[in-house]
Amino acid sequence: MFNLAQAMQAIDEALVTKPAGGALNWNTKVQFDASLVGQLITQYRQLNEAFEALATQIELAPVAAEAKLRECAETLHKLRHAESLRLYPVIARGLSSDPITRRLFWQSRLVMLGLARRVFRRFDELGRALRIKSEVAAAADHAAKALSEYRRRNEAEMYPLYDLIGQRSANAGSRVA
Repeated sequence: MFNLAQAMQAIDEALVTKPAGGALNWNTKVQFDASLVGQLITQYRQLNEAFEALATQIELAPVAAEAKLRECAETLHKLRHAESLRLYPVIARGLSSDPITRRLFWQSRLVMLGLARRVFRRFDELGRALRIKSEVAAAADHAAKALSEYRRRNEAEMYPLYDLIGQRSANAGSRVA
């Protein structure tokens, strides 16, 4: 027999369940992590280094370069996933009381989404150029510039906002105590 209370409890348990291996999902409770921005910057630096290494392989080993390009795209996808689950919810929660600031933040998020899509498109174009062996240098240059712009905007806008909200909530917590 159907029992609404049991169904609701099962849903609650499913939503609160921690993912195996510390993986993030949409139900992971997030809070400010002072080390997150540093971790993301380090991971983006490593992504840039991997992309630069790929650029040196383009002429010598295009097949290996294409494989490295797929790894770079996967790394960027994972970084964006981490930002979506750990960075943006904290910012959104911190701005929830001010509708104008919240709207500006979401507009910035849309810009960042557009920039990320551009990076992925440039990666796709570079992969195509590697396969057909045409205009590879130009495609690599466009991909490098798109990745650089995405990273620059994150480090100039989103990461400082995350730190500011984290510091503000830490200060508000210390005043209450």
